[in-house]
Amino acid sequence: MSEDATFRRPPGASIPDTTTTRVLTGLLTGALLTAIALPARRLGRAPQEVRDSFPFSHYPMFSSKRADHYWVTHLLGIEADGTARPLHYSYLGTGGLNAVRRQVRRRVRDGDGPVLAEHAASLIAHRDRPVDRGVLRVHVVRGRYLVDPFMRGAERAEFTTKLTVSGSAEVPGRAILRAGKDPLGVTEGARA
Repeated sequence: MSEDATFRRPPGASIPDTTTTRVLTGLLTGALLTAIALPARRLGRAPQEVRDSFPFSHYPMFSSKRADHYWVTHLLGIEADGTARPLHYSYLGTGGLNAVRRQVRRRVRDGDGPVLAEHAASLIAHRDRPVDRGVLRVHVVRGRYLVDPFMRGAERAEFTTKLTVSGSAEVPGRAILRAGKDPLGVTEGARA
């Protein structure tokens, strides 16, 4: 079999490299780029007229105005020196972070805060993670947090505006906190 010298294919090419194939490739590329850029003509209209489409998405997760604060139900661990720090959500349940937070928020609303605190305290003792070995007491809290100071990396005191304790429990097998060292108080329902 002889090969025609005018239509030699470079190694790996599936079609011959000719003027016609180059023109067709250019036209196809231009058509695809035009199809992608056409939705831009809808930008700039009134918000109620803008339709969401690829590649200029107006998906609310990215484009809607966020609130200046958020309420979050979570765990706080109290260490021997009285410092409070957030604990990992896996002590409250399994699954993704947002799913666990929704379930915990519902259970706290139904009055199960003390049960959740006992469960989390027993898991902390059982798992014995090095990062949590200093935790002596667990609080289930509902906190109001300011978004902008948090995003700027401000200190916790600047973005925490309210904490309500819904349940507390001692971590089994660890020393009891000395009086006056718990910054949130051990009384359920206390506010800081």
